[in-house]
Amino acid sequence: MDELTPIYATGALILGYFAVAVARRRFDPFDPVWLFLVGYTQLYVIQPISYHDWAVGVRGPEVVWTANLRVLWALVWFFLVYHWGPGRAVARVLPSPPAGWSRGLAAAIAPPLVLWGLVCAGLVLRSGEDETVSAEGTLFRSFPFVMLVAAILLVVTGRSSTTKSLFLPAGLFTAAAYVFIWMFNGKRSHSLICVLATMCAWYTSRGKRPSWPVLFGTGLAGVMVVGIAIGWRGDRDHERSVAGFLAFIGDFNFKHVVASLNLAKDDDDGRPISYESEEYGGYLLMVDTVPGKSPYDGGASYLRVFSTFIPRIIWPSKPLFGRAQWVSAWIAGSEFERDETFAGPAIGLLGATQLNGGAIGTLIVLACMATVFRAAFAYFKTHAHLAWAQFWWSITYYNAWFTTTNDDPLVWFYYNWGFTALPVVVLMWWGSKGSAAPAAEAARTARGAALAP
Repeated sequence: MDELTPIYATGALILGYFAVAVARRRFDPFDPVWLFLVGYTQLYVIQPISYHDWAVGVRGPEVVWTANLRVLWALVWFFLVYHWGPGRAVARVLPSPPAGWSRGLAAAIAPPLVLWGLVCAGLVLRSGEDETVSAEGTLFRSFPFVMLVAAILLVVTGRSSTTKSLFLPAGLFTAAAYVFIWMFNGKRSHSLICVLATMCAWYTSRGKRPSWPVLFGTGLAGVMVVGIAIGWRGDRDHERSVAGFLAFIGDFNFKHVVASLNLAKDDDDGRPISYESEEYGGYLLMVDTVPGKSPYDGGASYLRVFSTFIPRIIWPSKPLFGRAQWVSAWIAGSEFERDETFAGPAIGLLGATQLNGGAIGTLIVLACMATVFRAAFAYFKTHAHLAWAQFWWSITYYNAWFTTTNDDPLVWFYYNWGFTALPVVVLMWWGSKGSAAPAAEAARTARGAALAP
């Protein structure tokens, strides 16, 4: 029994799916399925191959085989629901977004969002200094993502007009600053999201798609910003300043990119090597531990989608739903000594669904994800000629990647997007009702250039 056979089959399935989409001219880089597959490939193809010997030695061949086989059938199930499930039907019954776009509202809210984002970034930049910040101040400075929301708002507003204005250059400058700031802060996700969101806003706002050279260039840029952020975070050879950061970029070693892709070999320094802190390692732990040694959570973690937005001043005893079962599984199955205070790494999508309810939980969660992905993308394509849809999709679609990498596939919503992007998306919906359609959008509609689902 070769434990890697299902992994090789998964990799072949993903490559075949991509090849068919390209051959049939149906490849759309802004379809959420592709970023989902990027995350899925790294966690459940690259990591299982890279960490195979460790996995078999720690968890045993039977557990590894069971886990790897689920990687394959879970993806097949996802594809089936994505293409033949109810997603398109759901999209058809959703209300249409406003045909207009309020440039005045965009101009009014973007500057405060940029300023707020800079304040949040400033807190990180000063985190090493001896300063006291109140609880309220810390909360206020916990939403740096609003700066990116402002950047995309400005780009879409500028690109949706046929006349020159400061919206577009202001948006591009804000996006570039956001990438630089968060690479400097050593945060890879922020920088990568900005690259993806800005590219989407740039092209969808004109009803176009990037060429293959642009796609490859964007992919390289995404890999580089991730590698730079990770490398700078661990660098000890340069001064922790902007000048030192620029010097680090000048001396950048490609090994940081290799490490970010889980392809680097660990140095053999005599210490035991463990990959339990990687998403695949956490997944194996859950398969090996739940429910035999620790109970399912029954999907309790998804209650955070609602509970997170209820202030503790209203609900002082509010629990962190699902955490008790998560910690219990780590204590019962970890290679190391864990206790109730453990707040370790993410377990990835399949680790989360195993904790939810094993194979049945995996079927349910992936069916829901595939349906939401398909409904959202069909809704966007139906209304892709509208500025609101362009803004919403540009600031949302990349979350398909985050559904694979966290402790549950909705962390992206209640940890970040629901606080930072959702209020602006809703505000622009209501504020744009009754506004005139942008000139560029009206011209595209007249030419029949709107994308069909």
